[in-house]
Amino acid sequence: MKELAKVLENKGDKSLVRIEKSSACSKCESQCGLADNSHEIDELEVLVDDPLHSQPGSTVMLEMGAKPVLTASLLIYLVPIIGLFIGYFLGSEFLGALLNSGEIAGILGSVIGLIFSFALVKLLDGFLGQHAAFKPRITRIISH
Repeated sequence: MKELAKVLENKGDKSLVRIEKSSACSKCESQCGLADNSHEIDELEVLVDDPLHSQPGSTVMLEMGAKPVLTASLLIYLVPIIGLFIGYFLGSEFLGALLNSGEIAGILGSVIGLIFSFALVKLLDGFLGQHAAFKPRITRIISH
């Protein structure tokens, strides 16, 4: 994954950069109803590794490997879905007799499973965020 960013300030081996986030619809000239507000571009400020020691005001290229991006995407999207299904089956199995309804127990189990899966994603985010592969870094200075 590659993104252009503007360096705001340099902090030793790290720099604070501003990234312009955009959706796939941001380059579309049509103001269709399908995209709602996604035609607008948001900005995001991030502290990134800066082995090139870029100067404030520079436009730089940020890079992060494809494998960490794919891994993070799979975790964010699949873990909650898996938690939802596991919660449903565990809830209907173990809470069904208690609530006299397998369906209500399954729904309650799904909610509990979803909450636990979000907690797991948050925990994994903290753990994986410590690894260098999951942090973007400046790989090239485009302009000063």
